Amino acid sequence: MTFSKKLVFAYTGIVVIPLFILVITVMGLIRKSRVEELEASSEGLLIENYDIVKKNIESFSLFEQLINSNGSLTLFFTIPERSSEDEIIDTMISETTMLERTLETMPNIYGLRVFSDSPLVPERWPIFMNSSRTNLAALNRWEYAYTADYLGNLGSLKFESVCTTRRMVKNHHEIGYIQIAMKTSDFFPFLYKTINPYNNDYVFREVLNPETKNMELIPVTNSFIEKAQRPLTPELMEAFYQKVYHRHHGEVQTFGKMILRNKTDVRYSSWIRVPDMDIILLHTCSSESISRELFILQSGILGGLILTMLLLYFLVRYLTSRLMGRVYHLIGGMKQVQKGNLDAKIQVTGHDEVTEAQQTFNKMTEQLCNQIEEIKHEQQLIADTEMKAMQNQINAHFLYNALETIKMQAVIAGEEDIEESINVLGKLMHYCLRWRVHEVTVEQEVDYIRSYIYLLNIRNDYVISLETEIQPQYKNIVIAKMSLQPLVENAFFYAVEPLGKDAVIRVYTEEGPEGDRIWLCVRDFGPGIPQEKLELLQTYLADDSYERDSSGSIGLKNIQQRLTAFYGENFRMKIETKEGEGTLIKIPVPLHYKLPSLEEASSEEK
Repeated sequence: MTFSKKLVFAYTGIVVIPLFILVITVMGLIRKSRVEELEASSEGLLIENYDIVKKNIESFSLFEQLINSNGSLTLFFTIPERSSEDEIIDTMISETTMLERTLETMPNIYGLRVFSDSPLVPERWPIFMNSSRTNLAALNRWEYAYTADYLGNLGSLKFESVCTTRRMVKNHHEIGYIQIAMKTSDFFPFLYKTINPYNNDYVFREVLNPETKNMELIPVTNSFIEKAQRPLTPELMEAFYQKVYHRHHGEVQTFGKMILRNKTDVRYSSWIRVPDMDIILLHTCSSESISRELFILQSGILGGLILTMLLLYFLVRYLTSRLMGRVYHLIGGMKQVQKGNLDAKIQVTGHDEVTEAQQTFNKMTEQLCNQIEEIKHEQQLIADTEMKAMQNQINAHFLYNALETIKMQAVIAGEEDIEESINVLGKLMHYCLRWRVHEVTVEQEVDYIRSYIYLLNIRNDYVISLETEIQPQYKNIVIAKMSLQPLVENAFFYAVEPLGKDAVIRVYTEEGPEGDRIWLCVRDFGPGIPQEKLELLQTYLADDSYERDSSGSIGLKNIQQRLTAFYGENFRMKIETKEGEGTLIKIPVPLHYKLPSLEEASSEEK
């Protein structure tokens, strides 16, 4: 890209970038405002639905109180044998007339039935019936899809309804039942209508599962409701259940707000519990409405930004071409030098920054040949310096021999603890400094870990016990160097050191069910890994892209990369953890991958 074009883009960016940032900020504020509106709307509509349900419950209660407070009726149901035939007829006619007139004042209640346990009380349909007509005792206090099948040909009174069936009691004696019914479409009218495609209402029954002792949510629905309301997916249903029953650690909540989401659906939701009926009302507002509005708004703003950017670009380009002719002349001279014409000169004109650039260019061409010679001389000097630096490097074996000398001084001084510590450190250095050796046996790696744990115990005021259980037939199996030590180090830093007390780290082998591999296992007994962090870690390890420098879990990532490089894609480490009980990391190693002999390996090392 030429200088003039860069300048044009720079000037254009000076205007466009702040404008773009402003647009992003405004869009964020608009989205936040719309989300708050959706949440408030969801809560408001839910309260409206709750008021409707409470009003219907009150209507049921009024009817129940009306019947139970009717002393003459309850007395008649208690001792009907004391009434004459004429009194029975008059009572049934008057009570039926009174209840029918009362029903006319509450048109939403379409079914009122009073059942008598006494066979002496005559039936007067559809109000008064005998309890033997149907199994009333088997009904729950509230039924949500009830149809009075015992009414025979009275089809107009057998709509699907919300029905309550309750006992009539007089002087501690059960004398009958009261059954009050309201059409489901009248009791939950909000389930049968659609406000818009983005708002949905739901009603769930809370039912205790006698086998699992867990509460279950059963939707109140039918074909008409399913047409009016978009059903919740199993994922959203499970998320709602978890929010209601597990969010507050067992505490019973009566109201709440939440965001239900899965891969394709996000809903801003409010819910409320109706304890009288053991139901939960839920209202959701889909984020699709926000997304559509923002998409249209963003498209318009983006189009305006593109148009503004184009206009600015052509305007700045025109002005630049008029004002920077001398710069183009300078660029022409640079192109001549690029082609090899080191004698290129340009005419110096004006008294500004471009003039200074022209003078600098002419000086540059004069000094270019001398600088080339100087560069050659400097490169030769650098090469000589590098050679001397390589010759002066400290040999790794010099460090190891120096450590052996210090060890002998400790032996002479009678410092046995220091001697042992230096001896262990020497083993660690000898193991680590053998960079040409990339593969070791399981037994060699475990010996290195023992030395590492020994030094940790010297440093800390608590004891780390290393328990190893390596089957003899597996000790000579070849593994990538430093495969187990990072796992032991992780166990120390994340499971042992935070607790600061005596701990155990186990290193052992397990036979794989595949028959072609074993599992090298490192287990700690620390606090374990939280589930959310474990999922992120497993996702990170599943990514096979190469990483040279990174932060967080690089040891595990490095081990997995080497497993893949050594043995193939099918060899993946496993992480098993349980909070409060510790973490187990398992590394697969092929059984057929063994060293020929320990003697041969030792001679190769020498």
